[in-house]
Amino acid sequence: MVNSPLTGKRILITRAVQQTTETTALIEKTGATCIAFPCLEYQVLQDSIQQGLSLAKGYSDIVFTSVNGIHAVFKNCSSAHMDELQKKRIAVVGAKTAAALKNYGLQASIIPTTSSQQGLIQHYQAHGLPQSMLFFRAEDGSDALLEYLQNQGVKTCLIKAYRSICPTNDNSEVLTMLKKNSIDATLLGSSKTVAHYLQRIGNLELANRPVLVAISQQVANAADKLGLKVQLIAKQANFPSMLESLAEYFSQRSN
Repeated sequence: MVNSPLTGKRILITRAVQQTTETTALIEKTGATCIAFPCLEYQVLQDSIQQGLSLAKGYSDIVFTSVNGIHAVFKNCSSAHMDELQKKRIAVVGAKTAAALKNYGLQASIIPTTSSQQGLIQHYQAHGLPQSMLFFRAEDGSDALLEYLQNQGVKTCLIKAYRSICPTNDNSEVLTMLKKNSIDATLLGSSKTVAHYLQRIGNLELANRPVLVAISQQVANAADKLGLKVQLIAKQANFPSMLESLAEYFSQRSN
């Protein structure tokens, strides 16, 4: 039987449906109960993806900065487009994105040490610029890499592969639990999730009742601007670290 500071706690996760499995397993290993409350939903932009794939022949490099971007593109990729992509040097933002790419039979040539667009920028600074770049990413993603390469005179093309929207499915069960103080903590993994969490709850006081845990200072700052009171910030920007911070918090409270 699991015996940890999180045993018996009810933890709300706000990740998209496609991303809940791994986090649920982590939470359940601590003895806590996982409550799925998706605050992100991904809408694939098929026309934009098809346009991008038709342009691939004219670019030396392809860049993906998210697992969602890879799924969006390759689920809409014909065998002819796949043959073309296999000829390209492909850069990804990190190990998880590389693993998603491998599931479609392709190997990433560039995986930065730091899993971010800044990490890719550092790689290009150290190892040389691409001749040209086709960039598949979220509609509201960062322009940091794009702007850096453009400033260096690299031919670039941005393709918006998907957009993040706020789910509209029934939230009455979670609202009832919040009103009864039956949720002990909420995990907030992105700035977009923060905004949608508050939008879905629709009441600032209710949204602030659980212990709010942010994955990073940036996410905590986004929450603060909306009036959400983050109590814990993960030491590392990942969900295991969020749970470690939460365990420390409840351990201290029980002493």
